[in-house]
Amino acid sequence: MRSKTSATLMLVLTFVLGGIAGAISEHLFDTRFKSAAARPPGRFGPRDIVEDMSKDLKLNPEQKEKLKGIVQQSRERYRALSVQFRPQYNTIRNETNQEIRQILTDEQRSRFDAIVKDVDERHKTRERGPGPN
Repeated sequence: MRSKTSATLMLVLTFVLGGIAGAISEHLFDTRFKSAAARPPGRFGPRDIVEDMSKDLKLNPEQKEKLKGIVQQSRERYRALSVQFRPQYNTIRNETNQEIRQILTDEQRSRFDAIVKDVDERHKTRERGPGPN
């Protein structure tokens, strides 16, 4: 049983660290290779990915259509994986936030709670999607 729990925790940790690495990579790519004015803030969906790659790689129309399918399929797989591991992720996140709160002063805790609330709102917006993209 302990082995199964350890394996599950390792899998969740790998998933979380992969998400963090992906977010950092995306941020570095955006700050180094893309103009901030090139797209509206907070908008980077499948259409943006396809358009950017199509321009950068000079894809022909057939390649662009295939890329659309690949990106969409990948997003669906990521979404399914996210749904599967979301409860475990949330448990770890809540436990971590509680541990952090324990080391903060009242003033820091208040600011930390505001940060957590802001992050939660951004995640809800991202889960709903930015609109027709």
